[in-house]
Amino acid sequence: MTTHADFNDTTTAEEVVAVFADQIAGRTVAITGPSVGGIGFETARAIASQGASVILVGRSMDKLEEARDTILQQTPGASLALVTLDLGSLASVRAGAAEIAKAAGGRLDVLINNAGVMMTPFSHTVDGFETQWGTNYVGPWLLTNLLLPALLAAPSPRVVFVSSAGHRTTDIRWDDPNFARGYDGLLAYGQGKTGANLNAVALAAKFPRLTAISLHPGGIQTNLMNHLTAADMPALSDMLEADGSSKSSWKTPSQGAATTLVAAFDPKLTEVNGTYLVDCQIAELKETGPSPGKSMAELTYVAPYSLDPVRAERLWRMTEEIVGEKFGPEDVKPTATA
Repeated sequence: MTTHADFNDTTTAEEVVAVFADQIAGRTVAITGPSVGGIGFETARAIASQGASVILVGRSMDKLEEARDTILQQTPGASLALVTLDLGSLASVRAGAAEIAKAAGGRLDVLINNAGVMMTPFSHTVDGFETQWGTNYVGPWLLTNLLLPALLAAPSPRVVFVSSAGHRTTDIRWDDPNFARGYDGLLAYGQGKTGANLNAVALAAKFPRLTAISLHPGGIQTNLMNHLTAADMPALSDMLEADGSSKSSWKTPSQGAATTLVAAFDPKLTEVNGTYLVDCQIAELKETGPSPGKSMAELTYVAPYSLDPVRAERLWRMTEEIVGEKFGPEDVKPTATA
């Protein structure tokens, strides 16, 4: 249960932060992918407006500076720090995590894993992972775990994973996560989002003092869809016209950011650690078949396999092997802060 049952698909970022202002002021929050025009930017802008210190994390310093300057125009004096980090490079993630922890002063209250890519052409990250798997799952998994000492130094730490209803297209491809046997962009996208959901479940089980929440922000037309081509349209034909325009009512970026903000600051979510939200509420578990959905309304369900604790533990162990480092409770100690 969430604090506000009246929040729904039309709730805006501004409405959420106004309600949870006391939960936000004075907190230190890091958010990935805050480029102007996207839901990450709307999330960061709304948080900064309530007196939090916000660390903007992204690949491009130019885009980070644009986001910072735009926020400062609206909230003069906002506390903002910039950290460059490429989720498609484990070396960059490791270096960036150290910079984030430093910018946070060793104590990070909230990490919002917002950045991602969608239906990219088949390619690999510098570490050899299929690009969507590496960028949407492996990179955020490593970043989150590297920041656990700083998170556990906070009194009520929280980690948010901006997932997608696309998780319903596929479970983890346990024997071929990098699509060596044939690439499907939509399935690759879905696998990464299933991984995000399972990541929240695993974190909640291993570090119960840390609240981990995944979510579907809703249908929002942003630059995340830049890689879609004409060949992709049949797979999304229930929601998009052939030219990529919407068949349904899409959310604004502010409405899309609202569920992220509920996940990050609603105090009641500590009671349902590891859950998945949609439209600012806890989603219903429902298997609907191998399709993202026939309408926007059907995007409100969460596939049971993506919240399965057995799968979550299996994926955690597999990812530890992938990155070559263990992050169990016995391996992670809080950072001492002044």
